[in-house]
Amino acid sequence: MELNNNAKKTYIQILIDTLEKKFNILDEILQITTRQQNLIDEKNFDEDEFMNTISLKEKLINNLSELDHGFELVYEHVREELKENSDIYKSEITSLKELVRKITDLSISLQALEKRNKTNLEAVLSKKRKEIGKARLSNETVANYYKTMTGLQSSNAYFYDKKN
Repeated sequence: MELNNNAKKTYIQILIDTLEKKFNILDEILQITTRQQNLIDEKNFDEDEFMNTISLKEKLINNLSELDHGFELVYEHVREELKENSDIYKSEITSLKELVRKITDLSISLQALEKRNKTNLEAVLSKKRKEIGKARLSNETVANYYKTMTGLQSSNAYFYDKKN
């Protein structure tokens, strides 16, 4: 199917708009990831709020996937036109390249922050596990003490060697 010039320009504009939306969504994800970093760094880690940020990011990532899929479909329609007539679409191609560069830079920043957050979150969770383990041991110790003191746990201490 041969596209007319208006359709080609429309498709190219859709590509530009899609990349702008992708940049905005990535920026939102970066802000949420920064919020996650702040939550991890707080003295009292708020698990519920952290889980909320994960849900928000999941929705945005799904939106990104849809945008990427749509971008690929539209690009298929105009790829040859852009290659063959790059001089006609020079400004549009420049805009596309600039947006791709910005998206790439933002993605790299986001990946670096995600990696730091993962390491810090693992440390926080490890600390929490240790605290839970200590609390469980402490609770067991207290429970055993009270059982012993109330006579609920038999004690071998009253058996003596009665050899005279």
